[in-house]
Amino acid sequence: MTTNSPSLDPLDETRQIPAADEKAKYWTPRWIGALVVVVMLGELATFSYSLVGTALPGIGLHFQTADLGWTITVANLVTAVGVALIGKLADLRGKRNLLVIVTGLSAIGGVVSAMAPNYEIFLVGRGLQGLLYVTPALGYSLIRDVFPKPLIAFAITVTFTGAGALLVVAPFIAGWLIDSYGPLSVFWCIAAFQAVCIVGVLALLPESPLRVKSRLDWLGAILLGLGGALLVYGLGNAGTWGWTSLSFLGLMAAGLACFAAWVWWDSSFPEPIIEISLLRTRPMWTTLVLNFAVYGPAAIVVSLIPLIVQMPRDPSGEIGFGSDAFGVAAYMAPHGAAMVIGGFVCGAKAMRWGIRYPMMVGCSALAVGSIGLGFLHSQSWQVLLWLLFCGIGMGATYGGLPNLVVQSAPPEKQGITSSIMLSAQNLSSALAVQLVFAMLAMHTFTTELGTFFGPQGYRIAFLIAAAFALTGLLVLKIMPHGRASDVRTVKTASDVVAH
Repeated sequence: MTTNSPSLDPLDETRQIPAADEKAKYWTPRWIGALVVVVMLGELATFSYSLVGTALPGIGLHFQTADLGWTITVANLVTAVGVALIGKLADLRGKRNLLVIVTGLSAIGGVVSAMAPNYEIFLVGRGLQGLLYVTPALGYSLIRDVFPKPLIAFAITVTFTGAGALLVVAPFIAGWLIDSYGPLSVFWCIAAFQAVCIVGVLALLPESPLRVKSRLDWLGAILLGLGGALLVYGLGNAGTWGWTSLSFLGLMAAGLACFAAWVWWDSSFPEPIIEISLLRTRPMWTTLVLNFAVYGPAAIVVSLIPLIVQMPRDPSGEIGFGSDAFGVAAYMAPHGAAMVIGGFVCGAKAMRWGIRYPMMVGCSALAVGSIGLGFLHSQSWQVLLWLLFCGIGMGATYGGLPNLVVQSAPPEKQGITSSIMLSAQNLSSALAVQLVFAMLAMHTFTTELGTFFGPQGYRIAFLIAAAFALTGLLVLKIMPHGRASDVRTVKTASDVVAH
């Protein structure tokens, strides 16, 4: 008598779930290749942050501008504005289809920025390029839909932290490109990377079988995007206008009014772009707040460290190392390695440890690292030490968040759910970066080389990062999901198809 082995088809309704020690049977060449492609796209967001962050001083000199915060913010802002609509389209038209489209548009944005004749056109390209931040959410949603169930938790985790070589070598690549070919060369690099990823997606990843039949909620998408845009734009100009100016307060009020109008509209619209009732559930709102809390400090650290490393020593001798772009790698590469190790450990042990407890360690590490950077940053070894804490924290939290997202909503709503979370991530990054640059602009010093941010501004900025991380730690304590049992019983597309 013979028995048939379990099907490797993720959509086979009769497949059995093997024990954890049998997962190796499922790692066929196709699934390995598919995971590598999704990991490449997932890591590209952090990879590009490292490249662009290192290039910031050079970009400012190239375009003769001090508004460097917008280089980071405009990309996050476009993503926050468009991500809900993209997520809805992914549920309607297919996640792989949208993955290819947004990656292609982002690559075009990279080319525009690389060829820009002025800062305004450069920012247009950066806005388009910001769509690359949508790809991780589409990628791990697709993993949930089509990958074999025993591989899902690990595959989703390494989507954000798996391509260790990219994260570790990114500062070296950035230094070589900037010092050899100028700061805009990093955008050619990112666009070429995305072109390779598009080919891989088309060749290796199947399309999700899930489709949602509904109308597009255009008004809801506009109100949601406009609210985020007004808040970020107001924060970005607060340092210039003043925190009590009518312009700043007016934009804050208008942004909040747009959010209120969106909640009212989507509460009554029969097919809303985001289901307000879904957001009210405890798994959803805690995961949403956690996404907001984790990505703020990460964006602050990655944006500010290259500036500190490359700025001259301030008059008090407290901060600044006067390094070149390549020298940034000596600080950021160990940080990247720590992030990768933290992410891999948490992903590999997700079935045993769950997600919540590793993320608590991650948020704590982020808070400790941020506080350390705020107060002890005069010596290279101090900055390196605190960056290791931040790297471990980012690895544990980046790897854990996607798993919490897929546990917070059913598979048929995963596209829009992932996009909601991604909107929180990018809005958090945009708000955090604009807020800290507004703080930095209030504390500057001038030398014969130009005007630079002073130590007091950096101290406030890193304390803001720590406050974000501690908020995430508090949210994790009341989160109802993320335990080991939730990892083992997560529903996939095949579970939906079977019923």
